[in-house]
Amino acid sequence: MPYLEDGETWSADYDVAEHGMAENRPGHRKFSSYRLPTWAKHPLTHPFNGIVTGPKDYMYAAGDGFVNPLGWSDAHIACKYGDVTMLERSTPEALSRPTSMGDLPAHYAVMYGMPWCLAKLVELGADTMTPNNAGDTPETKIWRRRESLQGGRQHAGFDVADEGETCYYAGIALKGELSEKNSVKAQEYHLVKHRAMGNDPVVTERLDKDLLKARKYKFGLGEYVKPYEVPEHIKQRPLDLPLSKVEVPVKQEPPLPVALLFPGQGSQYVGMLKDVMGRPSVKGLLDRAQTILGWDPRDLCLNGPAEKLEETQYCQPIMFLAGLAAVEVLRESRPDVVDRCFCMAGLSLGEYTAVTAAGVLSFEDGLKLVQLRAEAMQEASKRTPQAMCSVAGLDRAKVANFLFPSGFTCAGTKNAIDDLCKRATAARALQARPIKTSGAFHTPLMSPAQEQLSRALDAAAQCSLYFNVSGKRVKEGSDPASFLELMKMQLTNEVLWEPTIKAMIMDGVKDFFEVGPLKQLKSMLKRIDADAFKRTENVSV
Repeated sequence: MPYLEDGETWSADYDVAEHGMAENRPGHRKFSSYRLPTWAKHPLTHPFNGIVTGPKDYMYAAGDGFVNPLGWSDAHIACKYGDVTMLERSTPEALSRPTSMGDLPAHYAVMYGMPWCLAKLVELGADTMTPNNAGDTPETKIWRRRESLQGGRQHAGFDVADEGETCYYAGIALKGELSEKNSVKAQEYHLVKHRAMGNDPVVTERLDKDLLKARKYKFGLGEYVKPYEVPEHIKQRPLDLPLSKVEVPVKQEPPLPVALLFPGQGSQYVGMLKDVMGRPSVKGLLDRAQTILGWDPRDLCLNGPAEKLEETQYCQPIMFLAGLAAVEVLRESRPDVVDRCFCMAGLSLGEYTAVTAAGVLSFEDGLKLVQLRAEAMQEASKRTPQAMCSVAGLDRAKVANFLFPSGFTCAGTKNAIDDLCKRATAARALQARPIKTSGAFHTPLMSPAQEQLSRALDAAAQCSLYFNVSGKRVKEGSDPASFLELMKMQLTNEVLWEPTIKAMIMDGVKDFFEVGPLKQLKSMLKRIDADAFKRTENVSV
């Protein structure tokens, strides 16, 4: 808005149409109809009034949250310009909020020579002790500034003694001991230092005369009485500045070349989890699981019988719990391996354990999904007699699921699997035997279960994992549809375990951890890659 004739007072008439403005003209809105922040400083520079600001500072101060790459709070702006009124209206969180560089508002008060703001921060209980990303606290920054001023005494272009004194005042302010006299001296020095160069003597005389007024308008301090009163509801209104919409990336340590592998159905045994049930983290998992499942997983693990433990509806939730329990055991001894692993994958049911361990699903949601999967597969297996067998020593063209070189699992109707075992033995297979499952997993016989599972998986999220169906990595940020489809397809498609392990090795994985009962996956790694086998550690439970 325009100045009055004296050249320094704002006009109180906000509906006057001035040259160069569209507001207040026919066909345009009245300026007074806009809901603008009443505390924002006008960016104009004037010899008697106003303040010099950069465009980014002004846009942020005016409420443009998009222009805030450093993550300022309003308290940072207040400390940069010495505005105590603005500082007093900041929230406690804003007074202690660090920028992306770790600088507190207190750091800004030191950097811009505003000891009275530093004193106000101490009075308001703000954080003035935490170091920034460079390791400097506001206190150490004060003395570094004083040292640099002493070093630049000959060519700094300003009175180093006065500047150093201002730093000294900042040190006192940090202790809560800045006197009113020293505060006024620092403010007046700041006002004089930042005047435009080459002013006419008449202008300089007027500026010297109006230091009290300038302190009130620029810093919100002093006893000068403004010619108008700010409404009380405006005075008491807390600031509510928008934060930047651009998220500052958090610096993280790079991932380790480690893969966590989770076994599937077939690795269960009576007595599993016996040695880890007393650990608080595992006990918590089992307590929550009992509530969700409606039956006690502890009793089934410890006492069996084996026939019940092999039933899909019980076995899959138990294996899911065992995998997550093994993760907790590993976390106690090697937290870096769990928190910074490069990738995770699981064999068949183990894929759901991996997705949950990777943080894609909560424990509760993961267990409910596994329970649904297990019950659906159990029901599908009852429609016709089914079975699975393991075959080793024959070419892939003759068999099915790709587990390791010349090692496969096959599934189908019970009669078909019995016939396959006889034929494989006759063809001199090294091994052809039934395995401990109750259904023809990863075949079209599981289609009824796939339909139920698809409906549940539509609510799942995305993650960076290796999936059984593709044998390839799905990175974080990929289309969720591709992630969900891979899990939906798993029940009726072959498992590409050997390609999965080889893809991990090609992607830089060096160390493998099998987290779950027995050593089923490590045995497979021995036939896939000898070096990977040597670098595989079991976390059995």
